[in-house]
Amino acid sequence: MKKMKRSLFVFTLLALLILHSCSKDDITDDGYNRVVIIYFAANNNLSSYAENNIESLSKGYIPGEESDDILLVYSHTENNLPVLLRLYKDNSGSVKQDVVSNYEQQNSTTPEVLESVLDKVKVIFPAREYGLILWSHGTGWLPEDYYENSNQYGVQFPDPYAHMVKSFGYEDGVEMDIKDLSNAIPYHLSFIIFDCCLMGGIEVAYEIKDKCDYIVASPAEILATGFPYDKVVEPLFEKKANLEEVCERYYDFYNSQSGVYRSATIALYNTEKLETLASVCRNIFAANRDKLPALPVKNIQGYFRLNKHWFYDLEDFVSQFASQEELLQFNNALSQVVTTKFYTPIFLDLTISRYSGISTYVPSNGSAYLDNYYKGYKWNTATQMIK
Repeated sequence: MKKMKRSLFVFTLLALLILHSCSKDDITDDGYNRVVIIYFAANNNLSSYAENNIESLSKGYIPGEESDDILLVYSHTENNLPVLLRLYKDNSGSVKQDVVSNYEQQNSTTPEVLESVLDKVKVIFPAREYGLILWSHGTGWLPEDYYENSNQYGVQFPDPYAHMVKSFGYEDGVEMDIKDLSNAIPYHLSFIIFDCCLMGGIEVAYEIKDKCDYIVASPAEILATGFPYDKVVEPLFEKKANLEEVCERYYDFYNSQSGVYRSATIALYNTEKLETLASVCRNIFAANRDKLPALPVKNIQGYFRLNKHWFYDLEDFVSQFASQEELLQFNNALSQVVTTKFYTPIFLDLTISRYSGISTYVPSNGSAYLDNYYKGYKWNTATQMIK
């Protein structure tokens, strides 16, 4: 039987009472169908872009007021207090915003805040499944503050495109390590979409694989204009969330632009298949360990600019040292992980000629500090790339 609809006020009061009487593990997911949360951690120099994206949402598909699907926006922009909103269309087709929760000033890039927001969402909107879009700066698997402040590889020249890209999270000097991000996600999600730079890496995917079924991310940067939200929300509320369509619409939007704005890389990862890929890679790394230290990285497709050389194409990396048989096994396993991928041949001033859709660190072009830090990631534990 379809559940009776309640006013948000009454439902919120009831949910908050439940929160005090049971743990989140006791809550049954038999309320709504699908809840999608867009988490704008934008109390930084990207604030105006976040506000534009939120405005763009209202121009696209929004679930109806009586729908079993729920669209939520957590918005923390510059000079504004954080707020959790529900967006829906009323019977006349007008887009409405209900305030689910107001917050005092808090740092939205800390794991504690992210976890508390997601916990509240599950209590107020119990559902069959949840999807999460994370919007902010991003620097992949790198240690906090490393991307912007590491100069040991030579002079970092000014970036003429710095104003165009989202270089998960940044607020008041705080960034969230992906290990902390994984730990902050309090329940299993159907999907996580990263609307932030450089998060399409094997290290990120493997670290959070147990927290979601699918991941959408870019191995390179993402332009500050972000996802075209007026176009990509609708596929998320199909009978089964159509993440392939999300990727294609993202790509089509940027591929139709001109000049430097025709810049995009995007891919979809099936987390269930990551264990098999790790097993294959472990065998390949073990058999070719003596080749890794002297690998000529200049021959490997990179996804970075301005000497920020910590993101290379995973398939191109493995192809530099694996045998034909090993590469065949690897490509078969990789194709099960990266199920959809799109790219433009140029991203700003970066040429992309080889594209598997997912990046990796290459230890022969790193540092003792990064190598040691890398050992703490689940991907390296599983594959022993760096021993």
